[in-house]
Amino acid sequence: MTFPRFLKISKKRLLNKKTWPEPLRSNPFMIKSAIVENRIYDLYKNLRQKYGPAKKYWPYWCARNKTNRLREIVAIGAILTQRTSWRNADLALRNLKKEGLLSFQKISQLKNLDKLTKLIRVAGFYQSKPQRLFALCFFINNKYGNLEKFKKVNLSLARSELLSKKGIGPETADTILLYALDKPSFIIDEYTKRFVRKYQLSQNQDYSNLKQFFEKKLPKNTSLYQNFHTLIIVEQKGIEGSLMKNI
Repeated sequence: MTFPRFLKISKKRLLNKKTWPEPLRSNPFMIKSAIVENRIYDLYKNLRQKYGPAKKYWPYWCARNKTNRLREIVAIGAILTQRTSWRNADLALRNLKKEGLLSFQKISQLKNLDKLTKLIRVAGFYQSKPQRLFALCFFINNKYGNLEKFKKVNLSLARSELLSKKGIGPETADTILLYALDKPSFIIDEYTKRFVRKYQLSQNQDYSNLKQFFEKKLPKNTSLYQNFHTLIIVEQKGIEGSLMKNI
């Protein structure tokens, strides 16, 4: 059942079997699915009403009409924030900016990773993160030239190429796709899993299952995905704990 169809069925009608359209009366599974879809979208609307647009909290990541520079900052941040706090990732980003290395081209042209390692050490995993960051920058710079050109690749291929890079798993790949490339690829992180458990949306916490779950229940819309994911985090971390300052 697609998004436009389930929105035409009000909660009141869903609860009154006599008012169900004929396809729903003959297929109980469809009504169960419609109820779940309505609930998920209602949860999103509640978050949006309570906190407002996600751009208030993540101005770079949720910006419209991103420049290539902004896309690079977001993608680099996606690597740096792996298994660490955003505060540490933010410090690493600012170190890179101060030294003129907050650029895919500049990082991909490094002859060795000593300087890069020193600058992003605050983000943890100082042996693996410099290699992951260099590999991503080198790949994009040499195969596509920049993220604006990589953005033109279809979602499935772009995700496959990102996942083929060492150190980039589903969560990081989807983060780059959704926030750096503005492609509708829902992210399943620990915050999302807690959200699912809190509202008892699904018992299966597997990454692929939850990703498919959200993407089937929601319209395929980049802005909605960005807002929903960001506001899930805002709800759990609080407004102050979720704010991202401009780099």
